[in-house]
Amino acid sequence: MKLNYSTEKVSERQRPEYWNEVVCKHCVQADSTIDSSGSFIGKYAAKSIDQIEISRMSSPRHVWQRAARHVRKDANEAFLLTLMESGTGHLSQSGRSTQINNGDIALYDAERLFTYDMTPESVLLLRIPRKQLLYRAPLAERYTAMRFMPDKPITGLLFHTIRSAADINFSEDLPPGVQTQFAASLLDLLAATIQMQMAGTDSAASEREKLLGNAKQYVESHLDDPQLTVDRIAVALRVSERTLTRMFAESGTTPMRWVWQRRLEAAYCSLKEGRARQVTEAAFRNGFNDVSHFSRIFKLCYGHSPKDLLNRTRR
Repeated sequence: MKLNYSTEKVSERQRPEYWNEVVCKHCVQADSTIDSSGSFIGKYAAKSIDQIEISRMSSPRHVWQRAARHVRKDANEAFLLTLMESGTGHLSQSGRSTQINNGDIALYDAERLFTYDMTPESVLLLRIPRKQLLYRAPLAERYTAMRFMPDKPITGLLFHTIRSAADINFSEDLPPGVQTQFAASLLDLLAATIQMQMAGTDSAASEREKLLGNAKQYVESHLDDPQLTVDRIAVALRVSERTLTRMFAESGTTPMRWVWQRRLEAAYCSLKEGRARQVTEAAFRNGFNDVSHFSRIFKLCYGHSPKDLLNRTRR
């Protein structure tokens, strides 16, 4: 898919509505406030890289605001990533805000309210499937509306990879299977950058937040262990089961519910991205020792069986 839009194609009176419709269709439902509708010249080009949609936008100043009514109407299971090639912006979400300047990258969550005031001569926007990013970076929600640290080499690598991806003609240059591998590699790089962001901001986190993060990291590294229990996690972290349970309860879940959720997400991504060639492989690799049970709860969670997902991936 490759699409191009420009407000120059419509009358000055129609431009605000046209612009809002185009960007909402390809990114997320939100309200757009434009300073001067008559002279507003906005350009938007979009294409897909497997499950990732990447867009390049240029326009005068305008403000995007995702309100509660948009979230209720449009359950958008995606993260958005902004890379400002040239221009400025200010992004706010979840009580955090950051200034966006040339070369800056920041993440925001389509499932939550946000405000993005931007004047982009050229900005790249990535729409990323939520499950596939959270599988790799389960704490990504904590790092929205925070500018990725520009002094880290991995941030520069992510910057150049995204810009290269925006310029490649994937439909002509890469077969579908390679596109899937490239998209997965891009998500791996983004997750690694988020991990570096976490390391750089941990000093500001509370001890309880750090402990919860350590617990989740321990779970991530032991998803393949069917014997993983609350007791084993607590022993590894040198805390009581009661303390561990209380920490997860503050996040609205339990330790084992979070473990099974992460196992399902990991299995889903391994099938979706072709890293598991069989349903049994996806199940056993992620801590399930009963394939029938795995298939039942997978279907309850995603609305289709793991075999159906695998068959669609192979097409």
